[in-house]
Amino acid sequence: MKTELSDSTADPPFPFRLLHAGWGIASEAPCRFEHVDYEYVTVEYVVQGRGLLESDGRRFECGADSVYFLHRRSNHRYWTVPEAPWHKLFFIVDGPLADLLVGGYRLDRVYAVPGVPQLRRFFEEMRELGYGGPAIDRRAAVIFHEFAEACAGTLREAAESVRPEIAGLKRALDGSIDRRFRLEPFCEAAGYSPAHMIRHFRLAFGCPPYEYLMRRRIEAAQRLLTYSRKSVKEIAEMLRFSDQYYFSGCFKARVGSSPSRYRRRSR
Repeated sequence: MKTELSDSTADPPFPFRLLHAGWGIASEAPCRFEHVDYEYVTVEYVVQGRGLLESDGRRFECGADSVYFLHRRSNHRYWTVPEAPWHKLFFIVDGPLADLLVGGYRLDRVYAVPGVPQLRRFFEEMRELGYGGPAIDRRAAVIFHEFAEACAGTLREAAESVRPEIAGLKRALDGSIDRRFRLEPFCEAAGYSPAHMIRHFRLAFGCPPYEYLMRRRIEAAQRLLTYSRKSVKEIAEMLRFSDQYYFSGCFKARVGSSPSRYRRRSR
């Protein structure tokens, strides 16, 4: 009698899978899709064309530069308009981490987001990955996390009716996570005083600009500590901290543990 022993030291499966990412053109009739109790999480970006999505009893028109979600367990159908067929980028993901991120960023009741060309890059990055292996899945999880964060931020910004100059400052800060940022030159170029920008930024987002940037860098550090093999020193340099000790102090003050301890607990 042969007995097989399981390897109790084997790593558990990574809780995120990239099933497919690519480009599609809905040009052949009938281009109509329908799912009941859908199994996965699919997100699609409309490059050009027009179409309709019906999901969980709600209907949305999806045109160029819009994103729409096909949620797990949803009942939906969607189709392109024949005279303006969809050209789309998309990705399909699975796993408990995908569900956690969708729920954590409150995207589980979001179906369509119009006018978001800034989100296209996440679909391009997913497409370039390919698929098939733990390393790919880990990188895809980082991209999906960043996408969820950016999408939620876009929705939050629209809901809060942020002043244009403050929305511009937020975009500049979001783009400076791994690069240097100076508030004074930005304010001068925008035509507003630093005091004006700081005051209205705090009213809109609950903290001054530099604290907001610090929080975004700490969030990026959390992702890198969880998904990458970069050292604490490398992460500190990448995110523009003066040294790893200053980075560790800032991280612990906001997260409650050191970077090394956070990495051990998240793996």
